Amino acid sequence: MKRSAAVARSLFSPRFRLPLLAGLAIGLLAGCSSQSRMDFYSKDIACEELGQQWSMPDSHGTVRGPKDLQGQVTYLFFGFTSCPDVCPTTMVELSQVKHLMGKDADQLQVVFVSVDPARDTPEVARTYVEAFDPKAIALVGNEAQLAAMASDFKAFYEKEPGQVPETYTMSHIAGGYVFDRQGRLRLFAPYGMPVDKLFSDVQRLLLEPGHPAAGNDALASCHLYRRCRDPRCLRPKPRRQFCRGGLRGRDEREGRSRSQNKHPCAPFLNNVVVRNHR
Repeated sequence: MKRSAAVARSLFSPRFRLPLLAGLAIGLLAGCSSQSRMDFYSKDIACEELGQQWSMPDSHGTVRGPKDLQGQVTYLFFGFTSCPDVCPTTMVELSQVKHLMGKDADQLQVVFVSVDPARDTPEVARTYVEAFDPKAIALVGNEAQLAAMASDFKAFYEKEPGQVPETYTMSHIAGGYVFDRQGRLRLFAPYGMPVDKLFSDVQRLLLEPGHPAAGNDALASCHLYRRCRDPRCLRPKPRRQFCRGGLRGRDEREGRSRSQNKHPCAPFLNNVVVRNHR
């Protein structure tokens, strides 16, 4: 008994106290940086600082911005109404997710951003999205507004000649940006992600605390990895520049698929750009 008491006193002596506390702190820091990301199937991009400064009119002429995304989980993606496969498939899959949500379907807001404002008039875009989801929002701006918003999301799009003279098509990023109920960009869901996994990610975001001041633990690692000097806490900082000229280089000049290139702006966007050939 006396020996046990002596050991206990020695553990809390100044000699052992600092190493013990330091070890506990390092363990907590190493674990908290990955805790919020391990629960999602989508790519966790909460620390990338994207989608924070943008504005775009919707199909009714109301200017929308990040604050309008609060209150629901939001899936925002870039596309165009003449898209032959990726965009309609995305809308169908989102409809399936909402079907799985049942009575909570209204807690998922779908936002479609047109990359083809020359052909996608507000009326055309609204008719398109409402054919899949009557409550979906279509954002249609001018070329300058689109370029600014794409820059804020590091989203790629480009006009390309069509197979028929005097026609064109659009290449664009494939996948969606998922916001939580506080309007914070949290996830990037790649195109082709199974519906059940996307449904799971949406449900996890809905189960987070709903108070605007709550849920900070989910983003604590964003501040942590910038301050922590322990190698187990550090993450590479994302590149901030926007590819104003698109993906240029030998692969493009030689006509190889854009989806095979590495995205030079945001590492998490690798292999998510699609080229339409119709």
